[in-house]
Amino acid sequence: MDAIDDLGDAIDVTRNRLTPFRTGTWLRLALIVFFVSSLGLGGPTIPGGDTGTVTDDPAVEEQPQELGGVAGEELLFWALAIVLLLWLLYEFISAVMEFVFLESLRSSEVHVRRYFSANLGKGLWLFLFRFGLRVLLAVVTIAPAAVLLLSMESGLDGFSMGLLLLYLLYVIVLGLLYVITMRFTTEFVAPIMLLTDRGVRDGWGRFWSTMTANWSDYVVYLLLVWILQFVIGIAATIIIGLSGLLLAIPFVIVGVLLVLAFDAAGLVLAILLGVVGFVLFLLLASLLYVPVETYFRYYALLLLGDTDADLDLIPDRRGAVRGGGPVDGGDRGGGNGPAGFGGTDPDTDRSSDRRGATGWDDPSGRNDDRDDASRWDSPSDWDDDRDETGGWNDDRDETGGWDDDHDDTESREDRSDDRNEDDDYGW
Repeated sequence: MDAIDDLGDAIDVTRNRLTPFRTGTWLRLALIVFFVSSLGLGGPTIPGGDTGTVTDDPAVEEQPQELGGVAGEELLFWALAIVLLLWLLYEFISAVMEFVFLESLRSSEVHVRRYFSANLGKGLWLFLFRFGLRVLLAVVTIAPAAVLLLSMESGLDGFSMGLLLLYLLYVIVLGLLYVITMRFTTEFVAPIMLLTDRGVRDGWGRFWSTMTANWSDYVVYLLLVWILQFVIGIAATIIIGLSGLLLAIPFVIVGVLLVLAFDAAGLVLAILLGVVGFVLFLLLASLLYVPVETYFRYYALLLLGDTDADLDLIPDRRGAVRGGGPVDGGDRGGGNGPAGFGGTDPDTDRSSDRRGATGWDDPSGRNDDRDDASRWDSPSDWDDDRDETGGWNDDRDETGGWDDDHDDTESREDRSDDRNEDDDYGW
């Protein structure tokens, strides 16, 4: 079954993509993972309770409290508005980053700005789909309960245990459908949108036929992913928590010393230091979560390509771990494929095309076939055997042709002439 076989292949593909460790690649992937994984910000919560009370007593002494209540309501309103706007902005960036992550996984390069600008349209459609799905979930979850409460004169007391259990079952089913839809949209529909340049609705239409034709694989995929995420999530939480604790110790010590030494100014500095520490913690957590998120995305991409070859977003990487190339990355940087599969990577600034421009053909930087036009500045004994025409002297005559019959005297004279010529050219 593809859903089971792809578990091991996803490990190989993840290892090939992330190794050898390159600081630039990992930092850019950490930025992307911050937006596309559970490490990001959650949705805003609307505080409950009273936001202010208005008294019936028109006494003058009560007026400041009433004004204070109004000011508190306005402050709360603007605070909630700011939080909502920040959340919407984060959700939009997250939607675009989904396609940035997919581009980074299928290619050998990670260009955040280039991929971001190229996928703004797809990201907007994905953002609107997610937002609409959340609104729909809220409506179909709250509406039945509201209708029942309004239809009952006794309010909550009119709810029977059987009715409550039925409503809870209804909510659980809705939650499962929401989670599955969101996961399939992110893991399978988004790659189809990127590969075939479709919208969300057309992407779902294209994926639906594949999913229904291979429903057993996708059911097994869901079960395995939920189990793996539960286990790996616990381990990742422990590791990230311990790492965050170790990171926080020096910041806490320095913050306390600043408060004790500078009083109010030290408190401000301690707060700024805390903000820096929190940002560093998010960066650390994202770095630690890069291989986890990369693995689960490759697992989904492998399954999608196995169930429908026309929807394969990573054919080169799939072939590398299944006999089409070295599983361990092999000759990185030596071909035209992705990094880790005989391709180049921008973090290394290496390219096989440089040989045509600079004449470097081997790792040592020497080129036995280099002509006199390149003019090396450092002395070398490489040209002791070259004639006046720049050819190899031990087998060439004065016209540049091969001459196996020349004598040793002529050869020694040619070598002497070549050394004089080398001095003129700066070898």
